[in-house]
Amino acid sequence: MNDDSIRPAAPPIVGRQSLWGRLSRRYAARRSLHVRIPWVGYAFTSINIVAIAFFVFDAPLGAAAKGLPARLVRFAGEVTDVGRLVSILVAVCAVLIVGLLLTRRLSKLQRRFRVAYFIRATVYVAISVISASIAVHILKYAIGRARPPLFDAVGIFHLEPFNGDFLYQSFPSAHATHIGAFFAALALLFPRFRLVFAGLGLWLGVTRIIVGVHYPSDVAAGLALGVWFAFATAFIFSRFGLLFSLAHNGTPTPRRTLANS
Repeated sequence: MNDDSIRPAAPPIVGRQSLWGRLSRRYAARRSLHVRIPWVGYAFTSINIVAIAFFVFDAPLGAAAKGLPARLVRFAGEVTDVGRLVSILVAVCAVLIVGLLLTRRLSKLQRRFRVAYFIRATVYVAISVISASIAVHILKYAIGRARPPLFDAVGIFHLEPFNGDFLYQSFPSAHATHIGAFFAALALLFPRFRLVFAGLGLWLGVTRIIVGVHYPSDVAAGLALGVWFAFATAFIFSRFGLLFSLAHNGTPTPRRTLANS
């Protein structure tokens, strides 16, 4: 008899497939709870807000931007770069590192769940902001709207699609998009502080108008786009039972325990 016939079967190979296998099982187990992302109502509301800003506020504020107090403009210039993609990602990584360091004082079991939570939350925020950033930069380049410094020369309606110049990349605001995605993600993770995050997001978005590089409609569109990506990413995470579950009204809410996630 061949020795190969009596050898025990080789253990299954575990690796990347085991991760995808677990995610697939999570997805399949929650398939009955899946709901469609309510993009139609959100898009309709956002388009109307952007249109109102465009037709009502852009021209007056575009003309008045040069007359704002120098101290206000200087202050806005000092804080507006919080909305840069690099700044947000650095802040997210810093929070992750601090969070992981704080878990060293917990018990082994608590530390395990806390580490899992911090990693998942970091991945969620990063995906929300990065995906929104990719979308907004494509739109800015394709639309080619003139920025407020060109208001006297071309007004608010001038477009030069695919121009690529900084002065023709006004709509939507990338800073506002990053800010919208970041603070909406935080509001979904920590709903108790959602009003604080909403206020911070709005004020940081407005700094783009104060420093004179965007119109109100640019900022409104950017914030709406960022918020949308944060919500859409949360919906996707909820379908795998990661970080979020769906409330009765279909909105993503933080899961109550990590032990069940």
